This record gives sequence, structure tokens and C-alpha cells, in this order.
Amino acid sequence: MQALDHAHYLDLVQGAEVLEADGTGDKVLRLRDGSMLKLFRRKRLVSSAAWYPYAQRFADNCVTLAQRAIPCPRVLTVCRIAEIERDAVHYDPLAGYTLRQLLGSALSDDSLRWQLGRFIAELH
Repeated sequence: MQALDHAHYLDLVQGAEVLEADGTGDKVLRLRDGSMLKLFRRKRLVSSAAWYPYAQRFADNCVTLAQRAIPCPRVLTVCRIAEIERDAVHYDPLAGYTLRQLLGSALSDDSLRWQLGRFIAELH
């Protein structure tokens, strides 16, 4: 995991579109170049995230999915931003729609739900 200082973080997110946020701040940003930055925070002092950060788990899961020939984001970097107490994954997103977009649109139908259920079952 690389260290990313606050100044470089601010430069990276300058002009980014916030796609998801909560009461503690930004969670997912689309950067100027179209890549994504997903931010993770440790919620509890005593947590497995202390030795295996959520950002690293995200990156490792992408590797596992790619090894199974399952389309997944291409991870560019995994970093720690100490000044804001966040870890982050910088990645290239998959083309297409998110599940949230599909489920909230007219494209959502029983066939799509069935395909998603089958895909999740195959993963396990």
C-alpha cells in the first residue's frame, strides 16, 4: 500500500464528481480522467482492517475475480491517505451500468434479476 500525501490527494480529486457519500464524507469519486477513487475508513479502533485494510481486500478480490475470468475493475493503486484517515483504491471502472442504475430504471426486469441471482450463485 502506497502513502498518498494530502496535497497529492487534493490534486487527484480536484474537479471529481462525487458518486457516493455519507455523513462522514466522500466514498466514491469519478476523477477527471474517468477513473474511480473509492475511499474506505476504519469504523472501529479494534478491527481486522487494522492488519488487512478494506482497500487491500477490494484490490485482492479484483485479482481473484480476474483469475476466474470474471470481469472486474482494473486496480491502478492502493494507498493510505493518513491526513484524512482513509485508505483508497484508484481503479478503472467496468463499462456499462451499475446494479443501482439498472434496478432503478425501466431496464429492470425479472430476467435481469434471474441472471444476477445465477451469477451470484456461481461465485459461491
